[in-house]
Amino acid sequence: MSDTCTTSGSAKAHEPVSVFYIVALCMFTIGTSSVSFCSNQVLPLTMKRFTDSTMLIGFVVALQALNQLWVTPYAAWKSDRIWTRIGRRKPLVLIITPLLAVTIFMVPHMPALWMIIPWVFILQMAEDADQAVLMPAICDSVPDKQRPMATAMWQVAVGVSAFVMGRYVMKLMDPGVHELILRKLGINLHLASLQGAEHWPYTVSAVTVVITGIIFLFVMRERYVEPRPLDKFRLFSYGKEVFQIREHKLIYIIFLFQPLFYLVAIAFFPLLAKEQLHMKPSQYGTAFAWSSVVTLTTAIPMGWLFNRFKHRRAFCIGACAYAVLPLTYGLFFMHTARDMAIFFAAQIVAFNVFRFNFMPYVMEYTTHKNVGTILGFTTAVNGLVRFTMLPLFGLLVDLSGKNYKLPLYGGYVGAVVCIIALLMMRPPEKAMAGEGMADG
Repeated sequence: MSDTCTTSGSAKAHEPVSVFYIVALCMFTIGTSSVSFCSNQVLPLTMKRFTDSTMLIGFVVALQALNQLWVTPYAAWKSDRIWTRIGRRKPLVLIITPLLAVTIFMVPHMPALWMIIPWVFILQMAEDADQAVLMPAICDSVPDKQRPMATAMWQVAVGVSAFVMGRYVMKLMDPGVHELILRKLGINLHLASLQGAEHWPYTVSAVTVVITGIIFLFVMRERYVEPRPLDKFRLFSYGKEVFQIREHKLIYIIFLFQPLFYLVAIAFFPLLAKEQLHMKPSQYGTAFAWSSVVTLTTAIPMGWLFNRFKHRRAFCIGACAYAVLPLTYGLFFMHTARDMAIFFAAQIVAFNVFRFNFMPYVMEYTTHKNVGTILGFTTAVNGLVRFTMLPLFGLLVDLSGKNYKLPLYGGYVGAVVCIIALLMMRPPEKAMAGEGMADG
């Protein structure tokens, strides 16, 4: 897959953009992240109406990961190679946004299992295609020096979306009447009364997708880039470029196992919260929201710390070792909504420390010629492990008598394998020089 940040010389030379522009551009992520929240945190509860098979629920949730193997790379590849009257990223948003809004809105209204599975598959295709747009859009229209700020704003938008959906919107799934009150300057303004129902997170997400999609279409300023040759898209034509040195193999082993100690470990927590911890949707949403609170409050200090010390491998090893503590807490001491909030808050720290350090560490083993290809392949690897592990652990949960905490044991395996692989990696300068890959 090509490096989507590559632009023409004229496009690179444009003046700095305003902070308002970056904020407006990244608001698009609030819409796509609200869909991801529904896909991962609400969909398991919806699927419970149709089946008691945890394996089947895991399979449906994992459809997003399946589509990551081909939809996201293809959408990014295609948008690199076209130019229309409205640009090259906007056409994708113009087509996919209405489809995404309609499909997410209709999910809770599907009447049967045979209808919801293909419907969710279409939803996940639209979601993954939409998510392929933002980073190339930032690269197109935000100068090099401002891209770190734009990337940080992107992460803030993800955190804000997860917090609002978890803390407030998911509460609307609780039975009963919910009073929407705006508290301002000591005055309570009654806005509306809503009847609690399962559809509210999906409905709010659909509206958010439409609003943020419209903002993106009006705000995004694309500059002409000559279309690239329309060569054929070959998903697995990476060849030797992906595995030029031993460290590349170790990198993808880490990408295969790292999701086990967070993304896969918590996949069935909505079912655990409802069926075994007897939590209301509002309680689960509030517990999950603490992961967003931690991310929003620690991301900037973490970024400053990691940029200052730069011991990236040590931080990654430390994050993997630390992840074992929340995993153990979740297995043996998580019995209430407060305990689950503690788990989410503690484990997201491990996830973020690893993520903030490992991606820059990977780039030390790349050159300007292959960085896009190598980083692009990580999406397929991440999608592969989630698509295979979620149904597998769902089957193990069924066989174990609905032990929804069982995937946490997989987290131990993921942490140990990642630590071993990190210890086997040679220093970047030695690895690159030994293979003659350093840029001239």
